[in-house]
Amino acid sequence: MKSSLTARLTRTLFLLIAATAAVSIFIVEQFVDDVEDTILDLELKADAEYFKERLRNDEFQPVKTARLEAVFLPEGETEAVLPTYFQARILPFSREIEVGETTLLIVGERLEEPNGKLFLAQDITIMENREFLVQLILISVAAGMLLIGYFIARGSARYLVRPFRNLTREVLGAVPGTSVPRINTSYRDQEFCDIAEAFNRFLSELEHHIEREKSFVKLASHELRTPLAVMNGALNVLEQRQNLSEGDQKTLARLRRAMQTMRDDMDVLLELARSEASSEGSRMVKVSEIVRTTIDDLEHGHPDQAGRITLFEDNPDVRVRTYPVLVRMLMRNLLQNALRHTRSPVEVHMLSNGILVKDFGSGLPDAVVKNLRVSRATGGGLPRADQLNNTTFGLLIVRLVCERLGWGLQVTQSDDRGTEFMIEIGNRG
Repeated sequence: MKSSLTARLTRTLFLLIAATAAVSIFIVEQFVDDVEDTILDLELKADAEYFKERLRNDEFQPVKTARLEAVFLPEGETEAVLPTYFQARILPFSREIEVGETTLLIVGERLEEPNGKLFLAQDITIMENREFLVQLILISVAAGMLLIGYFIARGSARYLVRPFRNLTREVLGAVPGTSVPRINTSYRDQEFCDIAEAFNRFLSELEHHIEREKSFVKLASHELRTPLAVMNGALNVLEQRQNLSEGDQKTLARLRRAMQTMRDDMDVLLELARSEASSEGSRMVKVSEIVRTTIDDLEHGHPDQAGRITLFEDNPDVRVRTYPVLVRMLMRNLLQNALRHTRSPVEVHMLSNGILVKDFGSGLPDAVVKNLRVSRATGGGLPRADQLNNTTFGLLIVRLVCERLGWGLQVTQSDDRGTEFMIEIGNRG
């Protein structure tokens, strides 16, 4: 699942605030430590100079107070007389050590006049405890800064993303059609105004395209009906002469039936092109009768294909409320595709849940199979241009008709053993 822009901005801003807080606290901690070390070093150096002066004047006396201890070891004397924390030190020496619960800062220095070793120890336990308290305070401040930073980052992210959300909501609410409300362009930021204006220009072009397609469909409908009317009139004239032989009359009947089929197919194709469902022509039909009639028309129209289609009426009484013209177009295109691309027999099985059409050819390409799937629950949606290029015109009509009827279309088999189309019938009576 993809993360939202708000979450990404919140995370980014919070990380920036956290990094800034961490760097700030680290700098403060280093500064405090440096100040502490500098003060202690300067204090001990001043004390050391004081005691060296006392030694040169032969006025030195060992010192041991609550926080300071000074000891001089003349050359030649053993270090056993010194406290353990002064012993075995390589001079010069300056280090912080732990003695039990006491923290001492020890400085050791070798003197030449008088000849010997001078040791100083300063108790800095109080300062160390205070430093620990300062660290706790810094950690608490850091935690507070992170908590505040989180809410600041979250609020800032929502504030920054609010125009995106509004723009996205308006874009998602725009449904393509003949008249689409334009989205708002009165944003404070110029970038959002540019996006909104560009989308509105796209909507204007889309509406113009739709209007142009509708005009084309209307024009095509008129232009296609005119020659059909001429053909129908010519057939009526031939029939009124009453000088046709019995064979010619059969031919005339076939021509009239083919012309009616062409007229029905033209109406269906125009409806498919308009993406509009017809409100007339829906009725309860027996599917097996439409299938049988379609097979007879194909065999009479192409005598060389007679006998290649076998109908298995496992469930011949399936009835459905639908558009007979669409069902006939669906079956004719599906069977024509099988007959045209194979030399083997074609089987049609009338099942309780649909129609199974099977051939024994070499199968369909995977891209075509993928583009033909239509679900009864969700429909297949309009195919993209690249899908149309990979699908034959007849199979494309099959898919569009199934979508219009609300029927399912599945390619249950497509390999070197043949191809099986399963049409799942809906709206059964």
